[in-house]
Amino acid sequence: MSTVGTAPIDRLDRLDWEHFAAEYWDRRPVLFRGSALPHAPFDRNEVFESAVVAAQRPAGHDRVGFTVGQRRLSDPGDLLPGPEDGSFDAYDRRLAGQLAGESFSLVIRGLHSRHHPLWARERDFLAGLWSRVGQPGAGATTTLFHGTRSPSESRTHRGATFLYVVLGSRRLELDRAGHRVAAESAPGDLLYWPAGYRHTAPTPAAASPPSATAGVHIGIPRESPRPGTGLHSLLAPGPNPLSPQGGWGGDGIHVPDGDPPDDLPAGLPPVFAAALDHFRQAARPAALQRRVVRETLRQATNGGLGPVPPPARPGHFTDDDAVRATERVLWSPACGRQLVAACGHVLETDLTAPELSAVLGLLNAGETVLVSELAPRARSLVSRLAGFRAVERL
Repeated sequence: MSTVGTAPIDRLDRLDWEHFAAEYWDRRPVLFRGSALPHAPFDRNEVFESAVVAAQRPAGHDRVGFTVGQRRLSDPGDLLPGPEDGSFDAYDRRLAGQLAGESFSLVIRGLHSRHHPLWARERDFLAGLWSRVGQPGAGATTTLFHGTRSPSESRTHRGATFLYVVLGSRRLELDRAGHRVAAESAPGDLLYWPAGYRHTAPTPAAASPPSATAGVHIGIPRESPRPGTGLHSLLAPGPNPLSPQGGWGGDGIHVPDGDPPDDLPAGLPPVFAAALDHFRQAARPAALQRRVVRETLRQATNGGLGPVPPPARPGHFTDDDAVRATERVLWSPACGRQLVAACGHVLETDLTAPELSAVLGLLNAGETVLVSELAPRARSLVSRLAGFRAVERL
């Protein structure tokens, strides 16, 4: 993209969500200098820690990508960040030696789902935006781009994008329907552009060795959800009862070639029969209502960032302990049961509505709760909420 006819981007020294929503949201790009952010959406150390967790336990092949030069590696091995690196700087120095100066690119999708401190910080940052424009039902995405390889291809984003610069300087050119702007950003800066903008990262002048950059993209969907969106979370089957470790599928649904044999069984194959039974059970009014309430509570507490990091182990408390809430805890009745949610996690409790209201009323009011005064079922609830990171020991 040529810089001819490219205008400079608006630069603001203060982030005011009300002003942003009125002047820039879904309208035009803007750059916030680092000093404009009283509370940054990301911390450099937390971003690196999240990258390490993602590299050690990748949730899927498409979540962590690593490229050397023009080669995408299917098994990067020790080229991914590890806990022994300790920081981006140390990691980059190690790779400079291992790769003999060849450029690299590390991409991690779903970054907020790996590390609770990063998720909590990003959630708190976006809360101000959601209060003005509404929280998207589909949830925002969080992607880390790190490396010395600068992609030169153009890409048009279907959603709105925030780019937080973690390391190194970045230059982007943005274009939508002939409206072009250029942005130069430094560590700590936050760049926003609406949906429909094509962004290009111009290839920098040759440098030896190339300097590393790191940025975190927050993608916010701006299209209307497609019909059926959300049904998966309401009707998705749990573990396959016939093969809990193997999931759904396998030889039970294989259809051989050729004419069918004469001795076909009268009933459905076991995997189909189990799936049909699951959907029959899930479609019952009581079961469906519980799933709807569960999904509502999950979205009400995940901060628009799903999936959330997995819970920790439940807390262990003694009679000498006192606890308090660190997060607001929501609950709702559902067909005779009480569902409780915090930090995007949901549980069921045997507590009655009055019992639950009494315990959560104290916690949500910021009161200190003595464990010795809790009934066994209330202790179990507090223990699990500690695993959700919604309760802490004093």
